Order: sequence, then structure tokens, then C-alpha cells
Amino acid sequence: MGLDIYAGTSTRYYARNWKTIVQQWGEANGVQVDILRPTEQNVEIAPAEEILAGVTQWREALLNMLSAHLTEKPLWNEDNDATPYYTDKPGWDALGALLLYASCKALGRPVPETVGKKHDVFKDPNYLAFMEEKKTDISLFESDGWWLPIRDSFIFRSYLPTGDEREFATVGMLKAELEQINSWEWKADNETICTWSRTEGYPTDALYGNGKLRRIAENNEYNTVSLAKFAFSILWQAVRHSEQYGTWIIYDY
Repeated sequence: MGLDIYAGTSTRYYARNWKTIVQQWGEANGVQVDILRPTEQNVEIAPAEEILAGVTQWREALLNMLSAHLTEKPLWNEDNDATPYYTDKPGWDALGALLLYASCKALGRPVPETVGKKHDVFKDPNYLAFMEEKKTDISLFESDGWWLPIRDSFIFRSYLPTGDEREFATVGMLKAELEQINSWEWKADNETICTWSRTEGYPTDALYGNGKLRRIAENNEYNTVSLAKFAFSILWQAVRHSEQYGTWIIYDY
């Protein structure tokens, strides 16, 4: 299972009226891309109108429950095809590199120069030490990858429109965390950060041309900071999109 970041309305998300970055690449290059989600095998997608009605009702109930925590009414759009969406694919390795980088910086430890392919950050001693020492909730480390379009900063447990229980956080909380990470060392401006999703990340191991995919390398080690910057940039751009359009940020896998 790969990891994509989706910033858009939950109605569009549940209606599957969006395409991952890999699907978009496939369409542009005439390659069929099938997305298999284990939780959606043999599940029929309801009509968009039904999804919108259910999500709208759920949104109002959730905002009512959270009213005591809100300092202003949030911009939270829900529609199937009007509000634009943003998506990109950091993958689990890049997200893990970002969590490892943040753990080391928070602890004042050196960041490992490289990280192995499929490295399990949740068993990494730096990550475990940080989780033991941290004093407050951090959505990057503790939410289930569902951030509501709310400026106020908090984390809570509740239910999705599907009835599944999740740990939610707010986009305001994620934004503050990303700004903190940036302030430790990078101190990069928005323009620079946005380039990282194109200039940093995974080394090239395959090339596509003439209708064929040609493998040119087998990369089993990645530069930790470069991979962390790649994931950071994608999340940063998702936050900016959410603030502009009033959308969720979701881990899709």
C-alpha cells in the first residue's frame, strides 16, 4: 500500500471523484493505473448526491460537538465537483523520514544521514525516545491522518461518516507543527518549500519512454533530510490548499 496525500472535500473523496498523482501520470502517458484499496474491495460507491447529503449532516453534527473549541466559524466546503483538490504521493518512506527528522531535532540528536527502504520509523529508537519524552499532543505523530479545515489547534477522537472511529486533528494544528519543524534548521520560505516536492525525495530508479518502463538503478538507501523535505513540502502545500479552499487533508492508502 502506498501513501497519498489528499486535500479536498470529503464528499469528493468518498465519491472517488478524484485521481491520485499516479493515476494522473497514467492518463497523461496512456498507461492504465488501477488503484486497489483493501477497505474498498467489492464496495459499491453511493451516488454523489447521497454522499453529499450524509456528509453535510455529519459536518453540522461534528461542528456542533466541537463548538466550545472554536474561536471562529471555519471555512469548510462540501461538494462533489466545485471545490478543487490537491494531491501528491510522499509514500511511507518519506513520511517516516520526516517523523525521524522531527524526532531527532526535537531531542537535539543528529539526524541519520541515510534511511533504509521500508525503514519502520515506529520502531526507530529516536522516534521511540521522542514519543516517551514529548509533553503535548502532536498530530503528525498521533492523528490517523485526518485533519479538519479548522484554524484552531486541537486533537480529538470521533467518527467518520462511515461510522469508523478515528483520531482527528485540525489543519491549524498541522500548520503550527510544520512551522515549528521549519524553524529548527531550514527556515525556508514558501517558494523554496514548494520546490522541494520536485527537487528533493526519492532518487530516480526507473525511466519511462516509448511505452516502456526501464529500471536503471536499485535504490535501497535514501538521504534522510532530502526525503523529509519531500514529505514536508507535500504536507505544506496541502495545508495551503486547505486554508484557501476549506478542505480536509487526508492520508489515502
